[in-house]
Amino acid sequence: MRTVAQIPHRAMRIIVQEWNEKYHLQYVWGPLEQTYRLPVEGSGGLEAVKAFGERLIPEVQKVFLQMKEARATALNPDSAAE
Repeated sequence: MRTVAQIPHRAMRIIVQEWNEKYHLQYVWGPLEQTYRLPVEGSGGLEAVKAFGERLIPEVQKVFLQMKEARATALNPDSAAE
């Protein structure tokens, strides 16, 4: 897997990688991670993928908050019952 770009963000690390004829948009926030894959062919190129990645940020943040809550519940099952 080859890193081809990074998208600046104050709270997350956003990496664009190319592997196996796909772009992988990887979002990392603390211990949590999300990856979205797009085919290289027909994607519009790296700049289009980066623009897509930036437009996706609000939805990614919502999912991260859901993941954080689910993780906390799974790690502390007794506190969820209270």
